[in-house]
Amino acid sequence: MEKKKLSIELPNGGMSGLTKQVRNSPITEPSTDATEWRHFTHYLDEFKNVPEHGECVWLFKDVKREIERIKFESDAKFNIRQLVNAMLLAFINEHNEELKHIRSG
Repeated sequence: MEKKKLSIELPNGGMSGLTKQVRNSPITEPSTDATEWRHFTHYLDEFKNVPEHGECVWLFKDVKREIERIKFESDAKFNIRQLVNAMLLAFINEHNEELKHIRSG
């Protein structure tokens, strides 16, 4: 059995001209009296069509599957980065004071 090789065509001039795209505008915050759900939906809109790849964070397999399930079952078409960022920021905003005093165990 012959192994197939994967080939990817590079842009003219190679990879040197490519740069990481970043978000130029700051993230706008929802109103301070918004519920956690309103924070979440606000951030879903904020992270829609963001070209930035961001930083790498490892998720447990079961967590990733749960997020993929939410994505699959939603009426709207979200990407996983959009969902995860919105979930995390909504949680952080809702529990900011508690997180300042978090302890392990």
